Amino acid sequence: MATSKLETKFEPAVLKANKRNETTMHLSLASGDQKVYWCECDILVSPPLSLAHDKELNIGRTRIGILKPNKKIDKQIKLYTMPNNFPDFYQINITVYLYDEDGVIAERVEQSESIKCE
Repeated sequence: MATSKLETKFEPAVLKANKRNETTMHLSLASGDQKVYWCECDILVSPPLSLAHDKELNIGRTRIGILKPNKKIDKQIKLYTMPNNFPDFYQINITVYLYDEDGVIAERVEQSESIKCE
């Protein structure tokens, strides 16, 4: 069984209320295993967050890449808002899938994050 750890960081860390925003979510996936895994993730956001800059897009899938033994892999994902946002914390659900050499899901990592809007 794989033992991986997911870390997230937002840049900028805080969104501005009643304005269009663009932030980058940095995903960092670290392996504590001796196997090689192919990784991808599902991102689920709720309005006013979006994965597209010009329309509402609440769910997406992205390939992270190949995670080598005892290494770390990074991926950047852009998040956007329209000017209809207000001060609050906005939830982001991340599900990472690690596939082994047989193409079977060896591990699934689920994590919820939030970004502050003020």
